[in-house]
Amino acid sequence: MGETDQHRDEMQKYAIEVLEDRYEDDPRIYVTGNNFVYYTEGVLEDVVSPDCYVVKGVAKHARDIYKVWEEGGRVPGFALEVTSRKTRREDLGDKMTKYRDELGVREYFLFDPRGEWIPEKLRGFALREGLYDPVLPTAKGRLPSRELGLELGVDREGHLRFYPRGSDEPLPTQKERAGQERERARQEHERARQEHERAETAEAENRRLQAELERLRRGRSGGRPKKRKK
Repeated sequence: MGETDQHRDEMQKYAIEVLEDRYEDDPRIYVTGNNFVYYTEGVLEDVVSPDCYVVKGVAKHARDIYKVWEEGGRVPGFALEVTSRKTRREDLGDKMTKYRDELGVREYFLFDPRGEWIPEKLRGFALREGLYDPVLPTAKGRLPSRELGLELGVDREGHLRFYPRGSDEPLPTQKERAGQERERARQEHERARQEHERAETAEAENRRLQAELERLRRGRSGGRPKKRKK
């Protein structure tokens, strides 16, 4: 687990939940984190526990643990560690080695929310010819992920965010999504209220005009001279 509330929130709220929402409608993409990934049948030592990872080509359902040999050999294509000074050695050592050499995870990202050892807070690596090469930032300073089709970045509040390519707006967290839905509902309610008021105003004006026309008709009828009797 993340060692602080901050690390936990980045892992759960800003990574796992956001990516779960992103791939909610795809039944063959599995998003999770902080559970055990076993990759050699019968060898309990061959295990790793990413803070967040994504596997393509497997059924989307809840698992207690992930066993590669029971999933058709499918391994995570994307792995993320929310790192700190305390976990730096493991994240750059044993975990990185397992991801690269034993699992063949194609993309490995490290997010240091407090900037304890990564000044820019975010680094990424892509597997090329058996080695992890650094992922170079875009002109906007984000790190592109080919596996996700997204860009990773750090927002003004220092949170990890996932951006659709070419967009300045990150994928929303569940809290932000709920807020957006409430705002849409509020705007819809306001539009309906204004439309109702306009309809009532128009109806009142129509009644007023009808009354004015009726008054004018009565005035014209009452003002006509009477015919003389012969």
